[in-house]
Amino acid sequence: MTTMTEARPSEAQARRWGTRGTAGATIAARLSFEAVSHSYGQLAAVRSVSLTVEPGEVLCLLGHSGCGKTTLLRIAAGVERQSSGRVLINEREVAGPQAFLPPERRGVGLMFQDYALFPHLTIAENVAFGLTHMGRAEARQTALTALTRVGLASHAGDHPHALSGGEQQRVALARAIAPRPGVLLMDEPFSGLDRRLRDTVRDETLAVLRETRATCVMVTHDPEEAMRMGDRIALMRKGRLVQLGSADDLYNRPVDMFAARFFSELNELEASAGDNEVETVFGRFAAPGISRGQDVDVCVRPQGILLGEEGEGQRGRVTRRRFIGEVDLVEVAVEGLDLPLHARIRDGGRFAVGMDVGVRLDARDVIAFPHDSGE
Repeated sequence: MTTMTEARPSEAQARRWGTRGTAGATIAARLSFEAVSHSYGQLAAVRSVSLTVEPGEVLCLLGHSGCGKTTLLRIAAGVERQSSGRVLINEREVAGPQAFLPPERRGVGLMFQDYALFPHLTIAENVAFGLTHMGRAEARQTALTALTRVGLASHAGDHPHALSGGEQQRVALARAIAPRPGVLLMDEPFSGLDRRLRDTVRDETLAVLRETRATCVMVTHDPEEAMRMGDRIALMRKGRLVQLGSADDLYNRPVDMFAARFFSELNELEASAGDNEVETVFGRFAAPGISRGQDVDVCVRPQGILLGEEGEGQRGRVTRRRFIGEVDLVEVAVEGLDLPLHARIRDGGRFAVGMDVGVRLDARDVIAFPHDSGE
């Protein structure tokens, strides 16, 4: 049995948060973008994005740096005014041709990447800063309640410089939820955290979001984080919405090669197209929507490469192996392919460099698209 002193760091970190179920609930709002575009001079940052975030939903805006996800968040907050299109909260236009409401009138909470805490204010004063509609005593009590939920009530009189990065993140979360906003916007909220603590902080933050029931839009560049946090994921590229759906949708049914590559490393295969199938050195695989003679891009995820005894599949030879913890990264040269394949093998220790092996593919990890469809 694990004792208190033997507890893992993540468990100890979790105990420093407040009791789950004690965050105050809000009335969640529906947030909609209708053909929203925005440019900075000649640079188009957001290009005709339309999507709706349902009340109480956690939506992750995912993409590489510069894809427009933070700009879209700032437009929703009212910090940025879009070039065209509309933003609506509960079907009411808050930014568009007919109206533009400032941030403080939208019922929206914003949590910045750098936490944006005021260094000259105490932790309690930081959390109470936006509670201008309350009396001083009520605002302080509301701030203390929010700090209790994130486990930092004992630091109410401290200043931000006295807290660790993880603790400052929790103060920023407390400040964001204290006014009980209908929509909460979070810009890369975990990017500054030590990787060792990130999982616990994300899990606890998600628990707080569920308790408040606020609609949440979170910006991230990390696909695993988006899959852990989001009810749905909006994948963006060069200002456009590439794909919108659940983690399962985007991972297992990517709309193009860009979406597929975003969620996994891929090995490219030489292949020819048939009708709704592709032919490779490993055999035929289903490829809905592919036409005979079409140029195709065919890839396989590393975990979909199956190694066995020589003769069990296409002939190959192990050229490199690296143990990285839960799996081994195994490089294998395959007869009929110009480039080696990179596999992730759970029991890779049994495959030594120079060993001849049989190579097969798991059809679930074979992906095919018309050539350049996502490039």
